[in-house]
Amino acid sequence: MNFIPYKYVEESVSYNSNFIQFLCHHFPIKKIEIAVENYALGATKKKDVIYWQIDINGKVRTGKIMQYNPETGRRIKNKSGAISWVHNKLKYSNPAYANFKLCQCYFGEHLLRLYPDKPVAIVEAEKTAVIGSMIFDNYNWLAAGNLNGLNSDKSKVLQDKYVVLYPDTGCYKRWKNKMIQIRNGINCQIAISNLIETHATPEQITAGYDLADYVLEQLKYKEPLKPQIAHNSDPPQITPFSPTLQQMINLNPSLLTLINEFKLEEIY
Repeated sequence: MNFIPYKYVEESVSYNSNFIQFLCHHFPIKKIEIAVENYALGATKKKDVIYWQIDINGKVRTGKIMQYNPETGRRIKNKSGAISWVHNKLKYSNPAYANFKLCQCYFGEHLLRLYPDKPVAIVEAEKTAVIGSMIFDNYNWLAAGNLNGLNSDKSKVLQDKYVVLYPDTGCYKRWKNKMIQIRNGINCQIAISNLIETHATPEQITAGYDLADYVLEQLKYKEPLKPQIAHNSDPPQITPFSPTLQQMINLNPSLLTLINEFKLEEIY
């Protein structure tokens, strides 16, 4: 496994990306500043954003380079696709990186070291993690990077953590199976949300609807993100939590808000 010198991260950190320009249409500048600082978001000369993968030990694994439409926030694909990588660019420009061996980690993993007491939320896309962090900032928001990016090996850093998974539409069953594998191999408390799976329309499912789309949808219609309460005269059915989860709720009551809002399911 090889690493990239941190100087490349420091030199790249910038607000001058189309992704940040998109965020400015929806979020206060102070929240954006915190997100840029926490994730060390970089920018290229072409205004691509750089999502740095920095592990729990502060080592830089690589950087994912992506371009966005500054108005819609959607990815823009070039001839080779929508994604390029810092380690690949270094391979072509610097002989010292010709044999670079990549081992990816979760985007945002370094936050586990900076804020060790926060529970963890994992989504698929880096964009979604950044947006999630600006709505629920009392969680460490990580991104798997793609559908298959959630796995047991990368999840070793989640030992003794409370973890919430937010799969995109069409990915709930696969991520639930992955969650069970992680739960069997790592001592962590895991829950999964089916909010996006149940909320999305057929058209949204086809378009790849995710938590970021849900959040932006709520902001568009000025609907506050709050726990959903059934409007009926019957008393709500209470599902008992495991002792470990109940203890965590007692220590961090905001966990219950997240459980209710995002329809989380605890796996024992």
